[in-house]
Amino acid sequence: MEENVMNENTESESAGLDQQVATDLAEENSQDISNENSDDNSNPESKSVDDCDWYIIQTYSSQEYKVRSRIEQIMEEGRFKEFLFRVLVPEQESVEIKNNKRTEKVSKIFPGYVFIQMLSNDELSYEIKALPGVSKFVGSEGSNKLIPVQEDEILKVLRKVGDKTKEIDIDFEIGEVIKVISGPFRGYSGSISEINPVKGKLKSMISIFGRETPVELEFDQVEKTI
Repeated sequence: MEENVMNENTESESAGLDQQVATDLAEENSQDISNENSDDNSNPESKSVDDCDWYIIQTYSSQEYKVRSRIEQIMEEGRFKEFLFRVLVPEQESVEIKNNKRTEKVSKIFPGYVFIQMLSNDELSYEIKALPGVSKFVGSEGSNKLIPVQEDEILKVLRKVGDKTKEIDIDFEIGEVIKVISGPFRGYSGSISEINPVKGKLKSMISIFGRETPVELEFDQVEKTI
């Protein structure tokens, strides 16, 4: 009789222990699932800005700067600060030399397009598409999914924007006769034998002591002969 009671007590304790172990395991599993969900729904701010994709917005004619300003306004308001990071209209400085006049100007590298760095977000993309002057996100035709720019392509664009070398647009031609207006060869004339727009220089065959000599000159040292 006493043996039966002891067996019953042992079985009861064992059942209680099994129930406790099961409860503990259930709590652990619940915690693991909670942690997994927490990781899946991580805050966008935890991501580095440099890891975020770039997208291209096509604008209507001459609306690039207005669209950029409107997106910058959204950024200043801070409504999408966790998703919207940068907006860019790639530009390039250049120098135009025409009719002996030197003019510096800034021009758009990709007319009709605005580049934006952001995390894909339905509400944000809808708001950007609704901005005046915006035509569409490039590559998203017929789909709600935004297509980012490939990394190597955006790096080319960023390098080009970061390059402060000014392109020089000139109206000089090989064989054309120019006159030197400054420097040690001032007053001499000669024909152009070589033009280097990147360096902003040309070579002219100038007659010195009866011999034609190639002389390298800056663009602003010469002018066309009339």
